[in-house]
Amino acid sequence: MIELLKVPSLLTVQDSGRPGYRKLGVPLSGFMDDFSARIANYIVGNPGNAPLLEFLLAGPALRFNASSVFAVAGDADLRLNGVPIEPWTSHWAKRGDVLEVGSLRSGLYGYIAFAGGIKCERLLGSCSAYPKAGLGRPLKAGDELNLGYAILTGKDSRYLPLQLRPDYSSKEREIRVVLGPNLEHFTDGGIETFLGSVYTVTPESDRMGYRLDGPAVEHSRRGADIVTEPLVPGTVQVPANGKPIVMMRDAQTTGGYAKIATVISADLHLLAQSRPGTRVRFRAVDVEEAQEILRRRERTLNAIEKFLNGEMRAYRIRTFGEERIAFTKVEKEG
Repeated sequence: MIELLKVPSLLTVQDSGRPGYRKLGVPLSGFMDDFSARIANYIVGNPGNAPLLEFLLAGPALRFNASSVFAVAGDADLRLNGVPIEPWTSHWAKRGDVLEVGSLRSGLYGYIAFAGGIKCERLLGSCSAYPKAGLGRPLKAGDELNLGYAILTGKDSRYLPLQLRPDYSSKEREIRVVLGPNLEHFTDGGIETFLGSVYTVTPESDRMGYRLDGPAVEHSRRGADIVTEPLVPGTVQVPANGKPIVMMRDAQTTGGYAKIATVISADLHLLAQSRPGTRVRFRAVDVEEAQEILRRRERTLNAIEKFLNGEMRAYRIRTFGEERIAFTKVEKEG
């Protein structure tokens, strides 16, 4: 069990969400940044979709009431019993130990994973909090959470090297999109504006949607309104004021504004980690390219999991002037 001592900002239990219920009006919910959350779980030996804590900007202080292994994903100062410790690393906590998680220096969301995950009531197959529908609630000081069963056999630390950690420090991001499906509701000039302009994430953004400020996207004579259609995380709606709104993990399941594009699945976490004031540019790709980008990202995550399990090695290579990380299998002796 863990006990929350201080909760300075939004703190919820999240997992990979509840797919399959959108036809009933239930949003997907789940990790805002599934890339970081899955890595946090891998560091403590969990499946990538295990329930963990997601915090906004500043993390909690909590007390362990039993031995546990934990890891924090995010660029924040961490202290265990007052002693600084590293993020993106597994740590062993004993009964009575206190973990303090500071504010994020970059990015918007951070994650705390525990070996065995968090035990919670699964509603429609998921532990993810979606308070607007009564599915879970934000956590507060004094709450106690039970951890799942895990075999803690040793104190060997798992460490994610700097070159493998996601970097959310940039103030400007390129986000790839697939155009459509309501392009007939926009002029050619409006589409050019959307793809050629810089937009800024506004403070009105939240887990439901990110509102962007910048040049207005011009609608055609058909206007901004459509007969209500399905929405998914990543859908970019453009209301009558011409300012794009990107649907996020807690987005409603249908909407009546024309949709100019959809952020590709592999880039949605980059937008999720964009603080208010971050500048965003959109670049169009086709469906086949979006699918290949997602496959590459999944291969990277799978390789990171194997790296943390000691099954692969990571090293830097440079091709055509571009540096990237490559992985090779670890050959077992004998």
